Amino acid sequence: VSGSATPDVVTIARVRGGHADRAVLAERRVGRAPSVELIDLRAELAGGNRSIFSAALADALGALRPGVEQAILLINRRGAATFILCRDCGESLRCPDCDLPFVFHLAGGSLRCHHCGRGAATPERCPRCGSGRIRYFGAGTQRVESELRARFASLRVARLDSDAIAARRGFETVYDDFREGRTDVLVGTQLAAKGLDLPSVTLASVIAADVTLNLPDYRAAERTFQVLAQVAGRAGRGPQPGRVIIQTYSPTHYAVRTAARLDVDAFADEEMTRRRLLGYPPYSVLARLLIADPDRARAEERGARAAAEVEVPGVEVLGPLPAYVARRAGRWRMQIVLRAPDEAARAAALERVPPGVAIDVDPESLL
Repeated sequence: VSGSATPDVVTIARVRGGHADRAVLAERRVGRAPSVELIDLRAELAGGNRSIFSAALADALGALRPGVEQAILLINRRGAATFILCRDCGESLRCPDCDLPFVFHLAGGSLRCHHCGRGAATPERCPRCGSGRIRYFGAGTQRVESELRARFASLRVARLDSDAIAARRGFETVYDDFREGRTDVLVGTQLAAKGLDLPSVTLASVIAADVTLNLPDYRAAERTFQVLAQVAGRAGRGPQPGRVIIQTYSPTHYAVRTAARLDVDAFADEEMTRRRLLGYPPYSVLARLLIADPDRARAEERGARAAAEVEVPGVEVLGPLPAYVARRAGRWRMQIVLRAPDEAARAAALERVPPGVAIDVDPESLL
């Protein structure tokens, strides 16, 4: 028995194909479905609003009654700025082990790589050209928390992300304060989108719905729909009506539109059509092979050899190509994706995988 408010497309396909039964909870046991508003951030920007908060969200936060009503704000990025750039030469400050942008964290004023954990001091000048015009771009949970405190001084704010809960009993402390009404607004990553059942939460908002929508993964639309629907499920779980505000640059995208209606089947209809045309699950089965090596040339050579070994009739071999995180903790990473019509064909290819190659069958993500 599986239970989910946002079942994945493969599961829905199994139900529609008669391979599983489906029971639907038609209405909430307590409370009622919230009203959902889509805010077009393009229009906000054209109107001169450069804040993290749209006019509608700012008004809703300003009208929140501390001690009576609570809000959850989600942005699926940690930190205060998602990349640091020199405005003179364009140099982006990156982790030397992963070649990915450092993220700026307000705590300690430090830079951190979110893939290998490496930290670095914040530079006063660009390491490439010596310019002092270092600027911070993007927004994460820490920046949202900081701007909330500055703009809405009467609201008690807390943050729930993997940085905030790293301390012993970090999650319990943040959650208990929110549940007991000692916090008015909870800012978090998707940790805050799931499982919170609090009747005093009347406002939920997604600060930037496009964060997950444009990732280079075939499940990006599905993950976006799930996160938006899960956030919407946090509001209106008590006697007071709930309101959900989704801020996005893509208000017409089918994942965003169907999430606003909380319509799982409408999303599945559009997503299945797309996957059928592109040959993604449930219309195929996948496996991901990953090669990691400290030497880049050797990683590429091992990837090419593995791709040649797994070639069997009926199985499409995609790659080798650099993984989305091409270098992590000093190791270069090459990725091969196998796409097969069924499990038997995939198994025939996987039997030929050479030693030292990581295998991920039915991968949750291709990133």
